[in-house]
Amino acid sequence: MTKPLWLPLILFILPVALAVGVDQSKNEVKAHSYFGYINISNANVKQCVWFAMKEYNKASEDKYVFLVDKTLLAKLQITDRMEYHIDVQISRSNCKKPLNNTKNCIPQKNSKLEKKVNCSFLVGALPWNGEFNLLSKECKDV
Repeated sequence: MTKPLWLPLILFILPVALAVGVDQSKNEVKAHSYFGYINISNANVKQCVWFAMKEYNKASEDKYVFLVDKTLLAKLQITDRMEYHIDVQISRSNCKKPLNNTKNCIPQKNSKLEKKVNCSFLVGALPWNGEFNLLSKECKDV
């Protein structure tokens, strides 16, 4: 006997729905699940990093594209969506903007152009809908 295809989806969404509450007096969503560490190799974390870097490069006035050197940590909080707090180390690449494909880009080797930055991104996501929003970013040169 085969299982219905929607059963795993319901089993995933039900705890999320139960973890979120609405304060009726203020009509605000409250978090019932506070930030907890999540594996940096998680597929949703990778999607959020990709999205955050796309937004970072779009907003950056630098002539070069920045790439992720390494993801340092990731945390997840469940509110009315999944909120990922992700810390990454990024560096300026050898590829100039605008660029859609960073496959052939490598970190800058020219000492005058080399630059490393640590960033903290907060990404709100409904990954099952493909919806991502960059809620905040904070970056500092290394």
